[in-house]
Amino acid sequence: MKIIVFNDSIQDSLVSAAAGVLLDNGILIHPTENLYGFGANLFDTASIKKIMEIKKRKKNTRGFIVLVADYIQLDRLIDKVSKTEKNLMQKYWPGPLTILLRAKKEYWHNPVCYKKKFAIRMVGNEITRAILKQTNLPMISTSINISGHESMNDVNQIKKKFQNDVQGMIIDTIHSFNNKPSTIVKVFHGKVIHIRKGAIYKPNPKLQ
Repeated sequence: MKIIVFNDSIQDSLVSAAAGVLLDNGILIHPTENLYGFGANLFDTASIKKIMEIKKRKKNTRGFIVLVADYIQLDRLIDKVSKTEKNLMQKYWPGPLTILLRAKKEYWHNPVCYKKKFAIRMVGNEITRAILKQTNLPMISTSINISGHESMNDVNQIKKKFQNDVQGMIIDTIHSFNNKPSTIVKVFHGKVIHIRKGAIYKPNPKLQ
């Protein structure tokens, strides 16, 4: 497992090393806004399957979130976006708000696409966002845990437990983590419906 440590700044050489793991269809342990996650190229079905095996999950990928770096990557994946959804993006992205959005038809058979939708967000962690910009690929992300157990966020414990299962691990000493997952919402007839409570309390689509 390749260990990539970001201490004081987001260095291009480190970003390239981490991006290389994803471009080689490897599994990358990466930071998000408040947690670490398993990550892989959204279009690499084999790596997604491997993550499910590591987590001891069967066929359900509903806990898998798609991370993008920018709106160009988002537009590649998503069909029409409503005004309310656009307002939520404008107000909370990049950041820990995941929105269920309708995928383009060509992605409906992707294992992470559930009922024709991706759970997706523009990730707020600058390291991971820089990696996604370099790869020009969206990434799936899911918590570091065995199915049914609490998420792990201690880098030493994560490294010890999963060092033989993944190809790369980022250690982020630049940012602090509070262990709160992203808030997940969907929009139905203009109303924001909460799917999972998380880092953002009651997201409001009204722009100030």
